[in-house]
Amino acid sequence: MSYNVKIIKMLPLTLFFSIVLVSGLVLYQVKYDLKDTKELKSQLIGKSIPLISIPEINYYKKINKNINFDDFKNNIFAVNFFASWCAPCRIEAPVVEELSKFIPIIGIAYKDNAKDNKKFLNDYGNPYDKIGLDNKGKIAIEWGVYGVPETFLINRDGIIIYRHAGPLLYDVYKTDILPLLQ
Repeated sequence: MSYNVKIIKMLPLTLFFSIVLVSGLVLYQVKYDLKDTKELKSQLIGKSIPLISIPEINYYKKINKNINFDDFKNNIFAVNFFASWCAPCRIEAPVVEELSKFIPIIGIAYKDNAKDNKKFLNDYGNPYDKIGLDNKGKIAIEWGVYGVPETFLINRDGIIIYRHAGPLLYDVYKTDILPLLQ
């Protein structure tokens, strides 16, 4: 076999390993850049909550009004975007329940319907002081939500001080949220 034939036979294998190496480096860089959901910065941190009408739902009496954030003035509170169809929302339910023992929480049902949402709250608990319905996703867009679940902390002046994308887990609750409540 000539030297040129050996090179031609080795070319596919060399090309394959080169592609694997480059792909591995790219994936490592993406993993390194996005290793923590807190890395997804919100443009709303340090700004007032968006002034958008959020229809309030109540499963026990018929109401026809919007959530009034002034009801929470002078209090730290949270806004939690969730949905009945969201598996991570089920995972975070106990942590949101724990958080509700310390501060009021407004739940925003994202692209959900009232029947499924009511079942979700019956199954996983209702930690919310008020629940809004965002059936078309427009409210989430105003808040800069990437997907559900997503939680925002608002200070006594109505300024967004923290955002967490993804399910609230106990480690995030203890290390990131509890210190902000003190």
